Amino acid sequence: MTIIIQPSGQALYHSEHLERLKALVADIESLQVGGDSARLAEKGAVHLHDWSPSARLVPCLRGTMKGHRSVRDGRLGEASDLWVWASDHGVARTLSRWYTLGPHAIRGGWH
Repeated sequence: MTIIIQPSGQALYHSEHLERLKALVADIESLQVGGDSARLAEKGAVHLHDWSPSARLVPCLRGTMKGHRSVRDGRLGEASDLWVWASDHGVARTLSRWYTLGPHAIRGGWH
């Protein structure tokens, strides 16, 4: 779920993500004040059978960090899930924070 900022500054895919995130935050806030998860799921829930826990890859950034609170300067680190991708503007937003982008690596990617 990455929002892409074009060179023109136009944001792509932001509306659909924003609505989903607002709904998620509302549910989490309801749980925080004692809401019943089963009752929250009654309205519009999809039934899932033969299920199992799984994992999938999500877009993220990795590179040499400077100014990160838990990765020492000059060390390679991997950021959390990438939410806003604006490489033409020199910035990116992960689930945790904003990053300013220096030169990109030669090893490929989206740039």
